[in-house]
Amino acid sequence: MMAKRLKPFYQRSAKESLAKKTMAESSAINRCLFLFMLIFPHFSTLALAEDGLVANGDFEARPSNGFPSEAIADGPTEIPSWRTKGRVELVSSGEKVSGGMLLIVPGGSKAVRLGNDAEISQEVTVEKGSTYAVTFSAARTCAQLESLNVSVPPASQSVDLQTLYNVQGWDPYSISFEAEVDKVPLIFRNTGMEDDPECGPIIDDIAIKKLVTPDQPKDNAVVNSGFEFGPWMFQNVSLGVLLPTNLDEETSPLPGWMVESTRAVRYIDSNHYAVPEGKRAVELVSGKEGIISQMVETKPDKLYSLTFSLGHAGDKCKEPLAVMAFAGDQAQNFHYTPDSNSTFQVASVNFTAKAERTRIAFYSVYYNTRTDDMSSLCGPVVDDVRVWYSWASRNEVQVLLGIGLSFWAYLFVLV
Repeated sequence: MMAKRLKPFYQRSAKESLAKKTMAESSAINRCLFLFMLIFPHFSTLALAEDGLVANGDFEARPSNGFPSEAIADGPTEIPSWRTKGRVELVSSGEKVSGGMLLIVPGGSKAVRLGNDAEISQEVTVEKGSTYAVTFSAARTCAQLESLNVSVPPASQSVDLQTLYNVQGWDPYSISFEAEVDKVPLIFRNTGMEDDPECGPIIDDIAIKKLVTPDQPKDNAVVNSGFEFGPWMFQNVSLGVLLPTNLDEETSPLPGWMVESTRAVRYIDSNHYAVPEGKRAVELVSGKEGIISQMVETKPDKLYSLTFSLGHAGDKCKEPLAVMAFAGDQAQNFHYTPDSNSTFQVASVNFTAKAERTRIAFYSVYYNTRTDDMSSLCGPVVDDVRVWYSWASRNEVQVLLGIGLSFWAYLFVLV
């Protein structure tokens, strides 16, 4: 009888012990997770900084009151996910303005047009201390000079929309910024004051990408030598991405590189262009006004060699194509004359370093356009840029060869 009474008691004790043990383990796990989040708080917001379109970055989201034929937003809720200031219009593809001019919408069916001194803004969650590239499509609506100011305070950059790089009337652009806080305002503003109220830039397809600077290889002084690290590119857009003037190599949409000139260079991909190496490259589309450069680490008085791939983008660009390459105090132009079995060639410039940092740079010798429309700007492609240390000069090589021959002659005599 006693055994029969004690059996349920032992069973209850075992269950209670198991429950207490489970609760203790759960409590320990929760404490560990809590401490982890305290020590690494940025992991909790990492998903909010995904690469790609920002919220309603293509302006296709339906407003609460629908898509009117002429939507003029004066408040913060007229365009979903965006705040507006001034005359901001939600325009449609194929829409006409006074004078019969047809509005160009870069992607989809909707875009935004900014009137005089108007702006749109959105708060974006980012990782403090990281560098980001903002890609967007922009078009002008009038023949007048139009520009667009893109800012993530305190960083700000104006993009000139006067130059048309292709006959489609719009281009993708990219600028970059370094995040000083975890939440930043992304602002697009029309700083112009045109007489015609229907003039003003059109914006569409706004995306963001966190940039990563690649590790520098031991045998190459060039950072991001193959241009594989760069801004966001839309897979369905065949125009590449224009990189306007940027003199800060630390904060560049093309990590490691600067765009020194007054006009842009084009960042291209292998899905739509002929790329010599990998999936990305740079097309020099603005003649002497489109220069890319980098300061590379060197040792004074040492001999180096700059090598790079020179190619044709496969975009019907009219030849001749040629690149001017700079390495320290050396400059040399190279014409594109590949073998019949190749779409690119390798060129090189030898130079002696004068300091601990040496400038390398490239620009197109000619102003080229496409043969099919004689208007769209194009140019030579540069890729796979390398600066490597020539461990021996010509005299040193001769000395080493002499020593080697003497050694083999000595062995021959012994045998």
